[in-house]
Amino acid sequence: MRNLLAARMTALLVALTIVSPEVLPMSLLNPMKVCVFSAVKARLTKNGEPLKGATVIRRWEWQQAREDRTTTDDEGSFTFPAVFESSVTRLLPVELVIGQALEVVNGDEKTLIWSFAKRKPEENSELKGRSIILRCELTEERKARRESGAILSTMCHLE
Repeated sequence: MRNLLAARMTALLVALTIVSPEVLPMSLLNPMKVCVFSAVKARLTKNGEPLKGATVIRRWEWQQAREDRTTTDDEGSFTFPAVFESSVTRLLPVELVIGQALEVVNGDEKTLIWSFAKRKPEENSELKGRSIILRCELTEERKARRESGAILSTMCHLE
């Protein structure tokens, strides 16, 4: 009986590791799934005026460095959906650390508005379960504070 159970568990682990990365994160039973960057909704201003048409680059690094981009609308707002990845390393007793950054590019000017090291696999664990909804004035100084066991450096205010 134990041999049969061990064989089934081995077969399950093998099947999970050979499924494509596009399908694996959508699995209902996926112990290897990690939210590497929760959804972000933000409004950017500079000198109190909406920052229209700026490029926002979201970067994260877990297994490898990745990024995506969006552009602010006429109100200076932008959104990013949550990003999930999977890895067999989630089954190992190793510490989870995911580097995160949000950078705004406006003409020749680049401004880092979010820098964090995510340490838990759940969505919205960056802010202890709260959604990432930000209001950012680009002329403000970045401040550092402890969030969820790591240091968050941001000029943004949580809403």
